[in-house]
Amino acid sequence: MSDRKDDVRIKVGFEGHIKEIEVTLPKGDILPYQPGDKLAIVGKPLDRVDAVAKVTGKAKYSYDRHPKGMIYGRILRSPHANARIKSVDLSGALAMKGVHAAISFPDEMGSSEVRFAGQEVAAVAAETEALAEEALNRIQVDYEVRPFAVTKEAAMEKGAPEVVPGRANVVTSGRRRRESAEEFEKRLQDQKEKVDEALKDCAVTVHRTFETQVQVHCSLEPHGSVMQWDGDHLICYASTQATFNCRREAQSSRGAIRAGSAEVTTEYMGGGFGSKFGLGREGAAGAILAKKAGRPVRLMLERRGEQTAVGNRPDSKQEMTLGVTKDGKFKALRAYSWGTAGPSPFGAGARNHVFYGFENIDKVEHMVRTNCGQARAMRAPAWPQGVFAMESIIDEAAAKLGMDPVEIRKKNDTHPIRIHEYDMGAERIGWKKRRNKKPGAGRGPVKRGLGCASTEWFASGGGGSACLVRIHKDGTVEVRNGAQDIGTGTRTVMGMVVAEELGLPLEKVQTFIGHTTDPLGPGSGGSTTIGSLSPAARLAGYRAKEELLQIVAERHGWKVEDLDLKGGRVVSKKGKRLDPDLSFSQACAMIQEGAVEVTARRPIVSRRRPNYQGFAPTNSGVQFAEVEVDTETGNVKVTRLVAVQDCGKVINAKTAESQVRGGVIQGVSYALLERRIMDRHKGQMLNADMEMYKIAGPADIPQIDVVLVDVYNGQSNTGVMGLGEPPKVATAAAISNAVFNAIGVHITSLPITPKKVLEALARKEEK
Repeated sequence: MSDRKDDVRIKVGFEGHIKEIEVTLPKGDILPYQPGDKLAIVGKPLDRVDAVAKVTGKAKYSYDRHPKGMIYGRILRSPHANARIKSVDLSGALAMKGVHAAISFPDEMGSSEVRFAGQEVAAVAAETEALAEEALNRIQVDYEVRPFAVTKEAAMEKGAPEVVPGRANVVTSGRRRRESAEEFEKRLQDQKEKVDEALKDCAVTVHRTFETQVQVHCSLEPHGSVMQWDGDHLICYASTQATFNCRREAQSSRGAIRAGSAEVTTEYMGGGFGSKFGLGREGAAGAILAKKAGRPVRLMLERRGEQTAVGNRPDSKQEMTLGVTKDGKFKALRAYSWGTAGPSPFGAGARNHVFYGFENIDKVEHMVRTNCGQARAMRAPAWPQGVFAMESIIDEAAAKLGMDPVEIRKKNDTHPIRIHEYDMGAERIGWKKRRNKKPGAGRGPVKRGLGCASTEWFASGGGGSACLVRIHKDGTVEVRNGAQDIGTGTRTVMGMVVAEELGLPLEKVQTFIGHTTDPLGPGSGGSTTIGSLSPAARLAGYRAKEELLQIVAERHGWKVEDLDLKGGRVVSKKGKRLDPDLSFSQACAMIQEGAVEVTARRPIVSRRRPNYQGFAPTNSGVQFAEVEVDTETGNVKVTRLVAVQDCGKVINAKTAESQVRGGVIQGVSYALLERRIMDRHKGQMLNADMEMYKIAGPADIPQIDVVLVDVYNGQSNTGVMGLGEPPKVATAAAISNAVFNAIGVHITSLPITPKKVLEALARKEEK
């Protein structure tokens, strides 16, 4: 690799807004993609390389693995929301012919406390799934049943049962490290008084209480794995978002499995959305059962277990007060929130203040314990609920001031790209011509309205990762990394980045992922996968190219710095005709022994080292929704949604658009349909299936227009930023604001159901 100064000048920005800055390259890295680069592969809308395998059934998911001698695992779950397990008698199950192993979770995982209905109690492994189910019925469990609270309202009542004995049900978050309780209380009081004073000077003050529901992940492939032992070595086929996390968990001396060594494979997986970052209790049970039975065990959750026991998005109640000056500047915000995340009080916050420049903020978050399944990260954790409240109250303030909702956002937004994205989306949907200037002004029983909302995410790249590129003597090329593809197109994007460096069509590059025997890869979370992997893949491809060209140069007496690979051939950078004219395959034939093999790591960029901190280190977006509201039935139909989104440099326009569409569809589902329903008397989830838990289907999906903003941000050598989370953030808020524009009254809780619409219209009529 040629030497170059670490301090270089690069161009950053987006079309019409490009500037030049100086950055410090991490040692050994290469220049980022730049505006004007002539790229043959990167940026094109290419089909997924694994598309045919998926639609033909050739792709093997964890559920499809059948090692020789495999048996089936099943889990017994508690019917009680709060209890202590006094004893578990497995003898009835173990006496059954064809049952090879049975375990109790208190014995294997060390706790007899039940915190929610659906918690794991015991597990069996048997010759068939039906036999395993029957064996669960033979297990005898003695419980000490306790009072419970499955809603935040019940948990917050005076004299409410303790969700976790000895712990408060309500925990106020935000206390700083080394801050005493007295100092914390004083800081909260000071910020309250400051906002009280600021609100007195506001021309418009809006106070509203917003509520959002619990949403479950509904992964189409349930949690689980196939576990197989070879002595003390564990072979695991897992449905996971983090293969290397699973390996660490299996090998941990503090865990329940304690394998001497482990390898994890996840070649394909059917969705996780934040809920699959480890083996979980079901994975541990499968491994222990496999060891006891001496047979491979497949333990994949049934749908009820999937809906109750492996995570959810917390609900929220948000008391919001927004103060605005007469010219539309946000002056003060008060945001008090309460959220439920299950027995643990963490992860129930609401991100409701981050897009705009507030002079004064009084924000307090309360986490409420409940006897329900524990929350886990879910596509943009904490953001959709917070943004729903924030963006809704902004539209009410704009209506009171007689301002355009887009203009009031532009006046207060601080993001250098989103300022322009408002205009892009408004033009695409026909905002100025088609929006009701006064909310609810339309005629007829079917009202139409437009609404908008903002989104943002912090996804400039995850932790360290490495990529191996191997060029064989016969001209075949391998790209390898141990990370998983959770459906986002990781295989395709990695292959495209390497194909670009080697001057090859994508079909000439084979990408292998999902095996922990390959180089380290990140967990797929926080929208960081491609931001982490693509710089490593590009750097490995670049270095492999240089090694191959060095071989060619030495053979023919050429200068390696004058050579490049383009269009499947060795070419001169100076445009000269080479003699002989060599194809890529002919160049590879010059490799003497083995293969050209390069492993490169993604250079770590941190805020402590200002490398690449050049332009907009967060990715932004805006969504515009169009709805029809039938005022006679209360039905809301989303007819169109425009999603304007940047994600740094777009590698594959087709998979990027697919990510945005998927986020929008989940957002529509969150806005109109989904909610967990708990039985307050029995403590159980009432709609723990795919029939009564409603998610959006084809008839619910609107026309979705995706506008990708290609941004050169200087964050890495590819400039890629994650795209999984941000498209989900704004959708519900945009739909809610469109409903407000249509009928003139806000629905302040999700999901927006026909009943809520009719009740809101009735209240409006009473006024």
